Amino acid sequence: MRSRASLVFPLAIWGVAAAGVAAVAHLHGYDPFDSASWARWDSIHYQGIARDGYDLYQCPPGVWPKPHAWCGDAGWFPGYPWLVRGLHLFGLPIRGTAAVLSVVFTAGTIVLVWSTFFRRRRDAAVALALAYAAWAPGQVYDYAVFPLSMLAFFTVAHLWLLHRGRYLAAGLTGFAAVLSYPLGVLLVPVSAVWLIAERGPSISERLRRIALSSGLALAGFVTLLVDQAIETGHWNAYFLVQSNYRHTFQNPVAATRDSLRPLVDGTAIDIYSARGVQTAVVTAALVAVFVHALLRRRSLERVDWLLLLWAFATWALPLAQGDVSLQRSQAALLPLAILVVRLPRPLIGALVAVAIPVAVLMEKLFLDGKIT
Repeated sequence: MRSRASLVFPLAIWGVAAAGVAAVAHLHGYDPFDSASWARWDSIHYQGIARDGYDLYQCPPGVWPKPHAWCGDAGWFPGYPWLVRGLHLFGLPIRGTAAVLSVVFTAGTIVLVWSTFFRRRRDAAVALALAYAAWAPGQVYDYAVFPLSMLAFFTVAHLWLLHRGRYLAAGLTGFAAVLSYPLGVLLVPVSAVWLIAERGPSISERLRRIALSSGLALAGFVTLLVDQAIETGHWNAYFLVQSNYRHTFQNPVAATRDSLRPLVDGTAIDIYSARGVQTAVVTAALVAVFVHALLRRRSLERVDWLLLLWAFATWALPLAQGDVSLQRSQAALLPLAILVVRLPRPLIGALVAVAIPVAVLMEKLFLDGKIT
């Protein structure tokens, strides 16, 4: 009973944020209890996979500028729609089930962060860090028909279990994270590098741990390829569809600078600047945690290096690619709250104070279909 009662603390913080999300939707003329309000852009692909599985076909002429392009929903990961499909078998509606799953995973992530890395503390720093997690940049995607909240939940679980030495369980949660969203694949090299760098265990023991943790996580991506080969007849269906997008490599620092340019040079200062401000919040939070870690580097624990390695990789990869939705990718950094809690309280408070109005503006843009 005491354990259940203690969950009131993280759930209350999440509840305030969730009520805020619903209120913003209502104030802008959208019904927060209508799943249609939370389905935009790629949501249709996740619903399609849940309903009919994967499809792949030659694009009609004129859809893409390059000839012989491939179309279909094979360019999206299946973990989230598979869960929706499983629940749909019991007669539940696809879109409504998907929206509810997002909300459940969002609440679950807040509780999981508090129960694991925050060790059920209730002090001011933890309250502020949970508020940052609840209003983290990209917040609206955690409530929409997207798999970002599922990715966040299994990412936190994977990192915690890896830290606790439960390698098989870490591999299974990594498997789920990888199947959720492309950025989940980063857990494979992150966990492998962290484990191989550990001093003490023999090489054979380190390789065994990597096989369990990183290997099982990698199996999630292999599962995607095998399933698509069975469903579409092409093992590379994911790559065929994604090749339509210009994911060319670029300098992540330069990409950050470009996204912040409207805020620096004073051009286009309007509601659309919320995207730049969101990038500024993410950048400020990352710089803060890395500088803080640098200043206390002699007292860092191994788990700190794991979290820093994951944070850097998850921040850098989307910025290193062209034609990627940065605001969506930034939602994958919700677990950064685990490191934010260690910052000075006034700094955490400042991050939260900026993150909340930005989240409100970004939700408005999302609901109006003006950001992808």
